[in-house]
Amino acid sequence: MSIELNEQQQQALDVGSEQPLRVIDPRNYSAYYLVAVSQYEAVRQLLDEEQRQRSIRAVGLRNAVGRIEETP
Repeated sequence: MSIELNEQQQQALDVGSEQPLRVIDPRNYSAYYLVAVSQYEAVRQLLDEEQRQRSIRAVGLRNAVGRIEETP
């Protein structure tokens, strides 16, 4: 889903630096950051790779524990 920025948001992005723009949902005061798609994708790739590495380590650990338990 995509939404278009309103004029106030566009101006805030124009004035802001390279830092993500922090926005607040007035209904519940939750904070969010607007980041460029390129930044989001870069971070997402890092997180996906970290999750993949954790899964590999978990499988390796389970295998190692299984071998230890099988040892007479």
